[in-house]
Amino acid sequence: MMTVLDIKDMRISAGGDGEDAFHLSVPDLFLRRGDCIAVSGPSGCGKSTLLEVLALLRRPDDVARFRLHPSAGRTPIDLNTGRDLSDLRQGPIGYVPQMGGVLPFLTARAQIDAVMYLAQSNNLRPTRKRRDRFTEALGLLDHMNKRRTELSGGQRKRVALLAGLTVPRTLLIADEPTAGLDERAAARALHALSSVAAEEGSAVLIATHDVVAARFAGFTVMSIDNGRLAPTPIGKEAFRHDTSVA
Repeated sequence: MMTVLDIKDMRISAGGDGEDAFHLSVPDLFLRRGDCIAVSGPSGCGKSTLLEVLALLRRPDDVARFRLHPSAGRTPIDLNTGRDLSDLRQGPIGYVPQMGGVLPFLTARAQIDAVMYLAQSNNLRPTRKRRDRFTEALGLLDHMNKRRTELSGGQRKRVALLAGLTVPRTLLIADEPTAGLDERAAARALHALSSVAAEEGSAVLIATHDVVAARFAGFTVMSIDNGRLAPTPIGKEAFRHDTSVA
């Protein structure tokens, strides 16, 4: 299966020498089409910062190899350069932040329509059918005409996630997509994310504390332990959980 993201010997740090400082090492990370990866770890270990680096919102301190394969037949893109990478953030890479993402002056529907318009100007092809599919999947059908002040925190989270899911991406990154959601809504969100990997071949990467739910939604869990990203073997027999979201 085609590689999407190829990383070797990446180092990330933040916080200087303060109590909140951390240093994160990523020896190897390969994301391929159809991969569905959840990164777990304690608060403050660097999950969000790692996702910001992979979403090209900040640069790593050092990296030996950092390449994006945007599509079959195209030359891999070296991401370890000083050039402006904003075109990639508006194209093959989608990012759903942990906080924010909902504008105060637009209804939820108008915001998603604006996202679709911008995507079309970048040669992506979101469709109303796709928008409507994920609107229903996330339980937002009755909330699309509301502005931010009329939406609950969980509804805002789902609108931001809908914005990320409506546009087809090569790599979709979401930071804590279930934070602030009840169990049912969290399961819906995780299954919506995993579906774009399983059905469309996108690579999906999230950060989450909800390891059990992520596993049952089809995610492979990797953990950050002692400042290092490494695979975490978790036996399915360890979890007995009702996965129904109907």
